Amino acid sequence: MNVLHDLFERMQCDEESRKQIREQAGIFCAELCRVDEGKSKKVTMHTTAKIYPCIAFYKTYSAVTGDAEQAYAIVEKYFADRCVVMERKLQKLCRIPGVYRLVPRLMAGVIHKIFGTKSGFEMTDQETTWENCHIDMRVCPYFAKCKENQCPELTTAFCNSDDITYGHLHPKLSWERTQTLGRGDDCCNFIMRIKRHNF
Repeated sequence: MNVLHDLFERMQCDEESRKQIREQAGIFCAELCRVDEGKSKKVTMHTTAKIYPCIAFYKTYSAVTGDAEQAYAIVEKYFADRCVVMERKLQKLCRIPGVYRLVPRLMAGVIHKIFGTKSGFEMTDQETTWENCHIDMRVCPYFAKCKENQCPELTTAFCNSDDITYGHLHPKLSWERTQTLGRGDDCCNFIMRIKRHNF
């Protein structure tokens, strides 16, 4: 997946600006990626593969066109489109009888595997059972890197993708995202519960 290339394909500006953005964003992204040279795949699957290309595109597009709102909208729509595809796949799995009951426990495992300390995240397990998953993400590279590069507002594009992916998996599952670092809260809470009243 080449995020930067895919974002270039979504640009909404004149040809001269397109050329300038491609060149400058490519250089900027390469500079950012050099920071993580030699780091583990668990780290770079987030930073060099996703975070840095988005930062480079967002900041470059904003500077060249003067339209930060459009730059943000392009990044947000890109991830939203990808999340809708994932959402549909997960919804299909959850239609298999009884599979939805496994989601909270499986979600906790996936979060620890993909977003664990070795990947640069820090979290607090509030509750992990077969019926409930509640994990508070205290440190997130998506927020940290955006803030470090003076574009913390871009983090919400990443945060919103969680709501799309997990918000409507199954009628008997409840996704309860109430806080995110990107929206100014103390943590990003990942809460998935089985709705007991539906038994």
